[in-house]
Amino acid sequence: MLPNPPDGLRHWRPGDAPALEAAWGDPVINRWNPPQPGLDATTWIAGLEDRWARRLALDLVIRPPDEGADRFVAVAGEVGLSGFTTDPARAELGVWVAAPRRRSGVASTAVHTMSEWALAPDGIALDQLWARTDPANGASEALFERLGWDRLGTSGGMTIWSATRVLLR
Repeated sequence: MLPNPPDGLRHWRPGDAPALEAAWGDPVINRWNPPQPGLDATTWIAGLEDRWARRLALDLVIRPPDEGADRFVAVAGEVGLSGFTTDPARAELGVWVAAPRRRSGVASTAVHTMSEWALAPDGIALDQLWARTDPANGASEALFERLGWDRLGTSGGMTIWSATRVLLR
């Protein structure tokens, strides 16, 4: 069973498939967060519960305040967790934002909300979140810097970021 997400985030719904397909076709999203080759959005959405049950991933829609205005804008983006480990309890956080919502603050709000919830004892109860950003993706680098995540260094050409309950207080 999928956990209840915090305010501002929601689970993907079958009706979101066109918005997800459009996002996957966006060259900016595809550059930094390429979708799995050969997978269609409807199938991917149908697999959410299975991925969560196996602790492979938990992907949530970033819901804008005006959700429902139109089908594409109702999906402002996605924030998700993957690569779960148990000792210590941690996961990788990833995020993308649909073109109409870029530079509007939705990524900052979504990453902050997801981080607080994922690290809270009454949320997902993780000990640590981490993220990877490409140094060429200045928006993502600035996002994690602005939110106060620790820059741990680089690995494989990517910047590695970390957040814990203590850090986010």
